[in-house]
Amino acid sequence: MADKPLVVASLADHELYVKIVEEHFRVVWWEDYIKGPEKYNNDIQGILVDAYGRLKRVDGSLLDHLPNLKIVSTLSVGTDHLDLELLFKRGIKVSRVPDVSSDCVADWGITLLVGMARRIVEGVDSAKNPATPFDFNIMGKKITGSTIGVVGFGRIGYKIAERAYGFSMKVLYYDVFRRSEEEEKKIGATYYSSVDEMLPHCDFVILIVPLLPTTRGMIGKKQFELMKNSAILVNVARAQVIDQDALVEALKNKTIRSAAIDVTYPEPLPDDHPLRFLDNIIITPHMGANSEESRRGVVVAGVKSCIAGVKGEPIPNEVLPPTQKPGKLH
Repeated sequence: MADKPLVVASLADHELYVKIVEEHFRVVWWEDYIKGPEKYNNDIQGILVDAYGRLKRVDGSLLDHLPNLKIVSTLSVGTDHLDLELLFKRGIKVSRVPDVSSDCVADWGITLLVGMARRIVEGVDSAKNPATPFDFNIMGKKITGSTIGVVGFGRIGYKIAERAYGFSMKVLYYDVFRRSEEEEKKIGATYYSSVDEMLPHCDFVILIVPLLPTTRGMIGKKQFELMKNSAILVNVARAQVIDQDALVEALKNKTIRSAAIDVTYPEPLPDDHPLRFLDNIIITPHMGANSEESRRGVVVAGVKSCIAGVKGEPIPNEVLPPTQKPGKLH
């Protein structure tokens, strides 16, 4: 064990993945590290972290104590929990896992859309809860032949559109980059260079963009007012791409029909948060990427990148400093 490099790891449900990590590293799990960090600091060469573990942010408060750190490998698509500017400044490598969970997230986005449109939560409650009347007349919203607007057309956004096309939905999309004519034609997609111009045409709007300065709060009061009163909003991106206070008001005032969101800020919501008490929203606990297959794949990919970073080898899915043209929204 002594010849293996030491990493500190903060992974949700890490007991499921101990063997995968410990095959390649000596590991100090975050909850043990914080009890006595000084005995590990000088030896730690890598950090394995995801968006769900107890280590909420990798920044100077941790990095200042790890003089031999070589890589931070995040087991997520997003990197907003990392101080990238500081990591790049110090020459510490960064990697992410952009594609392992794409199908799962796309599946979940469509699941939330269908579940909200067809009022599945109310239906289950009516059929299972003895305190709720059995209701044959729960009326949902038709999906086939409707129009979906996909905000963010990277890997996951395109996969969502493929699934929507399977429902014979008309696909509109917004992204900072336009797809090729061939890719658009394959799923009958129509490009909009402006979110605001696209929204009035959509029966469903689904968000799958990264959290960037340009996307934070991109759906707010103005955008809700542009949407149809019958529209349903789905968010499988980051919570902060929506102005959450504006969402509350839009749902209360029936500016839009309903919403289904896999993310909130904070997570979990406070017990008294108004979103908890609205009957026209589904909230799930950030579970879009959660399948046994994808979670294992994410851990394997993250470990592979961490090994490369420690050895000084080319890193799969390395996050590079913003010195070149940015990639597509995911």
